[in-house]
Amino acid sequence: MNRNYLKHEFLITARSRRNIPFIVFIGVLLLSYCLILLPNEETKETYNPEEVRNYLTDLEVEQKFREEKGNTGIVHFTGMPVYSMNAYYYKLNQALLTAYEDKNYHRFLYLRNFSLLGNEYEYTSDEKLFALSPYPGKDRSHLYKQTMMRFEDYLTNDYPITYGLMYEKTGLQALQKFLQTNGILFLLFCAIFFSSDMLSRDRKNRSVLQGIPLSWYRQLNLKSLSAFFYSLLISSGILVVGVVVMSMQFGFGYLNLHVPIMIAQQTFTIEDYDVISIAVFLGRTLIVVPLVIFLFIRLNAILGLLFNNEWLVLLVSSLLLFSDRLFVSRTTREIFGKDISFFPQTYFDFGKIVNGDKNFLLNTETITYMKGIFVLLITIAVIELVLFILSKIINKRRFYFA
Repeated sequence: MNRNYLKHEFLITARSRRNIPFIVFIGVLLLSYCLILLPNEETKETYNPEEVRNYLTDLEVEQKFREEKGNTGIVHFTGMPVYSMNAYYYKLNQALLTAYEDKNYHRFLYLRNFSLLGNEYEYTSDEKLFALSPYPGKDRSHLYKQTMMRFEDYLTNDYPITYGLMYEKTGLQALQKFLQTNGILFLLFCAIFFSSDMLSRDRKNRSVLQGIPLSWYRQLNLKSLSAFFYSLLISSGILVVGVVVMSMQFGFGYLNLHVPIMIAQQTFTIEDYDVISIAVFLGRTLIVVPLVIFLFIRLNAILGLLFNNEWLVLLVSSLLLFSDRLFVSRTTREIFGKDISFFPQTYFDFGKIVNGDKNFLLNTETITYMKGIFVLLITIAVIELVLFILSKIINKRRFYFA
């Protein structure tokens, strides 16, 4: 009976008139992301050959003008050897442009890495980077160190340097970036959407469901399990399709690629950083995603009993999901006088926990991987207890005929 009921609920979810259009929308969004947004994404390291050509042309004109005037020495007013510095930058950028146009990405990356060594100012002085951040200088310095660690990994481990690898567009790199930005929140929202009507939709068949020889609490468990399996299936499909599409364009990538992580908040120098392989990052992150999906599905079961309205359930769950983004700032390290690391919403976006970005953003060291798992497990236990008690108060008859 349990198996048949579970299968029945799964098929209802899969054939739902509200879920099928949503899945189509997800598919369109995913393909747009993989075929349009990611391939054309511009970062600090995005190379624009046309801008470099214009720069070299202007620099060449300036150098000829200085030669004609005899201004090739040190400028007395500033004490800077402008002519020789221009000559250096001309040769460097000409070499970068030639390597890029010849698709000699190994030489290009070597030259770019060389130009950035000890030159953090190129990042920290770029006012376009993190323009809306409350701490732009800190964020630019953080990005510089992460970039240099990536470049060092690419060059020292002799990977075949490709355009996709250099700009983090291979299948595995795209998955890593997806999970450490907003990807997990997107997957959780999908799970919330799929499970928001798992109770309210049965009110249309209340007389039939009243006669099912299963206890009310067991029905709630089977409904939750069905929504959980369906959400995992869709989430897995999203990740697999995304990796395949990106791999077809830029290659699959390498599981032993290094992912920069922040391990301390002491000196804010390179000493506070370390690396893990992309395989370890994906493993640590993906193993927690089902846990958080299950948490929200069981939470939706409680909200479904209380509100009996799928849109209210969707709204409340979504507010809880994004509460960390909506109501917590980068200066918030306590909620109601308690450290923020004791609250489950801190760990919904788990990719940022694995790479240390959450600690970096809040300037704390209390948010850890194992603590996150422990807090989530405690939260699930509390939700389970509340659901069990609530199922006794709002029984099957009361729910369907209220």
